[in-house]
Amino acid sequence: MGEDTQRINVIFPTTLLEELDALLPPRKRSEVIVEATGYYLARLKVLAALKESAGAWKSAEHPELATPDDVNHWLETLRSSWRRVPLFAETSDA
Repeated sequence: MGEDTQRINVIFPTTLLEELDALLPPRKRSEVIVEATGYYLARLKVLAALKESAGAWKSAEHPELATPDDVNHWLETLRSSWRRVPLFAETSDA
């Protein structure tokens, strides 16, 4: 934890804390709790963004993408415009 830190009091169910202590090396509890909280917050942010953007897509506004075949055609057209550069130069070793 390279940033500023602050001590807080958190109440855990006894069984959960016992499990945590049984699986962690000594003096790693805070590190694991901070990391787990970070993952959980990232998930909450994604869920909030999904909720906020719900309904942004209106199928009626995109009749050209009505079927899976339509979507595949759109993707093929889009991807065909991408510049393709070979990873390795072709050589003629004869």
